[in-house]
Amino acid sequence: MPRTLEAIQRDNSDNPALRGLVGVLHEKLQLRARYAFLEYESGTEGRGDISELYRSLSRLESEQIAQLGAALAHEWHSTDF
Repeated sequence: MPRTLEAIQRDNSDNPALRGLVGVLHEKLQLRARYAFLEYESGTEGRGDISELYRSLSRLESEQIAQLGAALAHEWHSTDF
């Protein structure tokens, strides 16, 4: 059953670890989504250096999102829902 990150966080008020993982994951997903636009915008301004910085930050953010997702899955499966 698909659930939103907000619903998981709301429905697990008794599990601070799970709520924390969901909160950080949600924020990182939002930030990574902004990097694509910022990369494009700086590229159109001729700022290849800044554009590359956003691309690099997006890659790092993706790695962190994967780690958070794995931790969330582990927490999710180790807890009865």
